[in-house]
Amino acid sequence: MTSQPSISIITPVWNGLPFIKECIDSVLSQDHACWEMLISDNCSTDGTRAYLDTLKDPRIKIFKQESNLGINKCYSRLQHE
Repeated sequence: MTSQPSISIITPVWNGLPFIKECIDSVLSQDHACWEMLISDNCSTDGTRAYLDTLKDPRIKIFKQESNLGINKCYSRLQHE
């Protein structure tokens, strides 16, 4: 039986490769293990997508937007996942 995560971390990113690495590392270093991280890549062009593709932790879910939606729509899409 799989339990639901007690914490959801919602993270939109656009061309933030150095920052998303630090953000993910910070989440992974926490003691609490029952979490999920929803990352929406807002059509990055700086290597962010390639980096996100390397992540293997099943608690991290990646959503790739086909165009830059802007931050409000990006957040809205993640909140409905």
